[in-house]
This record gives sequence, C-alpha cells and structure tokens, in this order.
Amino acid sequence: MILKITSIITFFVLISHSFSIAQVKHDYKWIIGYDTSSLDREGHAIVIDFNQSNNNIFNIATVDRFYMEGSNTSMSAEDGTLLFYSNGCYIVNAAHEIMENGDSINPGFFEQYYCWGGGSPWIQGVLALPAPDTDSIYYVFVADAQTTLQGIPDVFGVSVDHLYYNVIDISENNGLGKVIIKNQVAIRDTLSRGYIQATKHANGIDWWVVIPEYNSNCFYLVLLNKDGIQEPVKKCAGRIWSDYDGGAQAVFSPDGTKYVRMNGENGLNIYEFDNLTGDFSNPVVIDFSDHEFGLGGAAISSNSRYVYVSAYTKVFQFDLEAEDIAASRIKIAEWDGYRNPSPTIFYLAALAPDGKIYISSTSSTYNLHVIHNPDCPGLESNLEQHGVVLPSFNFATIPNMPHYRSEPVSTAACVTSTDEAASSKSDFELYPNPTDGFVTISTPQEGTLRLFDATGRLV
Repeated sequence: MILKITSIITFFVLISHSFSIAQVKHDYKWIIGYDTSSLDREGHAIVIDFNQSNNNIFNIATVDRFYMEGSNTSMSAEDGTLLFYSNGCYIVNAAHEIMENGDSINPGFFEQYYCWGGGSPWIQGVLALPAPDTDSIYYVFVADAQTTLQGIPDVFGVSVDHLYYNVIDISENNGLGKVIIKNQVAIRDTLSRGYIQATKHANGIDWWVVIPEYNSNCFYLVLLNKDGIQEPVKKCAGRIWSDYDGGAQAVFSPDGTKYVRMNGENGLNIYEFDNLTGDFSNPVVIDFSDHEFGLGGAAISSNSRYVYVSAYTKVFQFDLEAEDIAASRIKIAEWDGYRNPSPTIFYLAALAPDGKIYISSTSSTYNLHVIHNPDCPGLESNLEQHGVVLPSFNFATIPNMPHYRSEPVSTAACVTSTDEAASSKSDFELYPNPTDGFVTISTPQEGTLRLFDATGRLV
C-alpha cells in the first residue's frame, strides 16, 4: 500500500483485525432503576440492551415496589435474550414477574426490614452465574445480613453471616424458570458487606466465587464446577481491612490475573490472582486522602491494563502494568456540577459488553457517565460526563456480573507514540516516517488501518 502525503506528518498507527468469534452474551441485558409508580403511576425499571450497536435503552413494567439499589445482577441466554434478574431479595423472570420459588432468597434481617419495599442495599450483594456444562442451570449467590454486630462497642452496623446460593432451572415453566434449590449455604462466617465477585477458573469452564472475610485480609473462595458448589477455601494476603468495608466495589480483570478491591477507608487494594490455585499475591495498597474520596467504585478496562476508580467527585486511572502503580495515577475527570435532578457525582462502575465503562451516581438521576475508550491511557480514555440519558430514574445501582470475555474489546484507536510503536514487535512496517511525500505501509494481515497525525487527528 502506497499513500501520497501532501504535508509533513508523523504517523501513529492502529491496526485492528476482524475476527468471527462466537460470543457468549450472558451480560448483554442490564436491568437498572426501580419501580417509579409513586411518581408516574407506571412501574418502570430500565433495560440497557447491548445486542444492538447503539445500545437500546427502554423502560419495562416490572414487579410492584421493585428496587435496584446496591445489589443488582441479571442473566441472559447465550444469544442475549433476557432470562432473569435479581436485586438480592427475589428473582424476577423474563415476564417481569417473581420467578416460581424465587421469593425470599435472602432470609433474616433483610427479608424482614428491606425486601418488602425494595432490594438488598449491599453493593455487589448478589451475583448470577451459568452452571458449567449445561445451558439450563444457573446459580444466584446472595449475601445476607444479621444483627450479630449490633451493640458491640466500636463496631459498625450489621454483618454478613452467610453466602447463600439458589439454583434455577430455566427450562421450567416454558422457559420462565423455577428456583429448584433455595437458600443453601455456600459459606458461613462473618463476611464483608457485599463484594461478591467471580472469575473463570484456569480451565476456562469452572468459576471461582469470591467474598472477603469481615475485618480481615482473607478471602473465601468456592469453586463452582459441573458437580456444583465445592467446599470453601480461605486465602489471605495484603492489608487487614477495617470494619468500614462497604460503599464501594471489587472486580477481577477480564483476563482473570488481577483482583481489585477498594473503598475510601481502606484504599485501592490490588492483587495478582492465580486462577488455577485461587491464591492472592503481591498486594499493592494505594491510599486516598480524605478530601478526595467518599463513596466510590472500580472497573477494569477490557485489555486488563487500566483500573478506574470513581471517587465521588473525581475519576482516576491507574496503570496495572506500571512498575509503580501508585505513581501512574491520572485524574481523568472531575465532576462538572451537573444535576438531573440530583448531583451526577461518580459512584459505581462496570465494564460493559461494548468495551465501555459506565458509571452511576449516588442519588436518583436520569444519567450514567461513560468512559468511551477505557483501553487507552490517560485522557485518551475519553470520559463523557452524564453521557447516557435514561428514560426514568436510576438510583446508584450498576449491574454486578463476571467478565465473559477475556480478550480486549476494541472501541476506538489510541494515539500511540513513535517510541512505543518502534519498540513494539509488529507485523507491519511504515516508512519513511515522518515524510512530506510518499509513505509505504506493509502488512501481511487483512484488517482496518487508521492513520493519525501528531495532534491525534484522524487522517
């Protein structure tokens, strides 16, 4: 390929290849929002449908008094068709009715005081997973709440005493599903307030389900394989977390090699994770000053390189491949003061199937923030404040789902320096560079070639 260049340009090149890969679409429909019947007489929640390139966003009439608050998960079939969703108190089927035997999945304190008029308030207090080696069985994990810590001096609130699991056979009731096993104990101990996460085992089939231990530096893991839930194991590493352990998120990198857990009190905690053994190692702790953090969240880019921390009025990016991760911190956004009607400050974050990261706010608003290019460094990540307009209120929540894709999801080109381009091993050549005449580009692979000048403008 030979191009005629009419001015002196230094090129920055991105080659993207098209692959025909059968994608699993278990996370292609997000359910957020809540029953707004007290405001508009029509009970509405919100669906974000990633099956379409422009992400169709629309309302649904759902269960009376339905509320997505802290706990939020959903499950779609492999083709992206919605199967069910849960707020940590009950399971709702695709007809937007409580699934048969899907009520009362969080017995105890929440069932008595929260679930009658909403959902579980624990951030990441519920998580749905497909069972290995079957297309009809699904698991829903739930963190409960007990009162064992009330009345003890210097200890905050209630504790989680159980990680429960429920088993769904989606083939029942003509595809609307039925809970066939209910309120079974996967882990019994004093656990953290939420932070249920999962990642694929090294075999690419089974799942590791992880929840931290309360007031500890330890984690409980249960392996979900074709034989069901296995006995929990306990792994310890890093900082001992204080009692103030809520209000934020934990997340695995899409490639399963990193685990991140953070909140304002205990900082950003980064671990290497061995998805064969379940071991956590090489912990890195990054603290935040009091003035820059309240509630917050975390998400990792699809290339597993950048972790984004939404710290109330700021969003930071850290490079997980940097020699000094703390020193790689870049502030990519500061809240612009917008309200709709409540302040659209930064709260919970999640990586979506389209490769973008979406961020909620702490109060009811009609917007989500979006990081359009999270695989890119610094301001190239392109955070758009209140860039997604919702058809009704969303209060704080964002879905809690595992990563179903370990490979990067290309969203846009990153401007790459000539030094980086020269040092990277590549199958293509571009010469001369810079030039004011002809340039030759040679590559043995088919794909899309995009050329940028020194200002980052697409040529």
